[in-house]
Amino acid sequence: MRTYPLRTYDLPDVSDHLIHFTGRVGPKMAVDPVIANMQAQQRLARILVDGVLRGFETFGADAPVVCFTESTKQAVPRLLLQRRYEPCGIAFSKQFVFDNGGGPALYVRGDEWVTATQGLPQPLRARLVRFWPGAAADPGEYLPSHLTSMSEWLHEREWRVAGDLHFAWSDVEFLIVPDERWQDFYADWIAGWAGGQYAQVFARIPAVVMN
Repeated sequence: MRTYPLRTYDLPDVSDHLIHFTGRVGPKMAVDPVIANMQAQQRLARILVDGVLRGFETFGADAPVVCFTESTKQAVPRLLLQRRYEPCGIAFSKQFVFDNGGGPALYVRGDEWVTATQGLPQPLRARLVRFWPGAAADPGEYLPSHLTSMSEWLHEREWRVAGDLHFAWSDVEFLIVPDERWQDFYADWIAGWAGGQYAQVFARIPAVVMN
C-alpha cells in the first residue's frame, strides 16, 4: 500500500510539526534512572548523538511510547511560561512521525474508559488518553480512580509513537534550545568525539532559542 502524503496547513492554530520536549515539570513517565538524572539539555544532546527517542510507559498506555505536542508557534511559549516544560526539545514533521507509526492521541471519556479500552490491541491502546474532569462519589458509592481523578490534557495536542523512534539528523526540522551558545558547545564536543565533519552537520540543524 502506498499511503498519500498528509495534508499540510498554513493556519495559526494548526502546526505541521511535532515537538518532543526533553524536560518536563510534574508527573513523569517511568523513565530509565540514568536518563531521569540527566538535565534537559543533556537529554537532548544524548538523543541527537544516539539518533533515537526512547519510548517509556506513560499514564494509561501500558506500553512504551514517545510523546509529542503539535502546539503552534503561539502556543509553545505559553507552555514554557506555565513551567510545564523546559525550553529543550526536538521537532519533526508530522509526516515523518506518521510514516514511523505515530498518530494523534485518542481521547476517551473517563466513564467510558474501561469498556472502551478492554481488549484493544497495541499500538492502538498506546495512543489512548483519558479525558475526564474528575467526580465525587455519592454517599455509600465507590468510585474507581479513573473516575475520581482529573485528566484533561487537550491543550497539549498530543501525538504518540509506540516504542522507540529512530531518526537521522536530516529528519530533524528544528531544535528548541535554552541558550544561543548551546549548539556551538555541543558541536565542539561532537568534533572531538566523531570529527569535524559531523560537528558541521550538527551545527547546521536549525535551532530556536527559547528561555
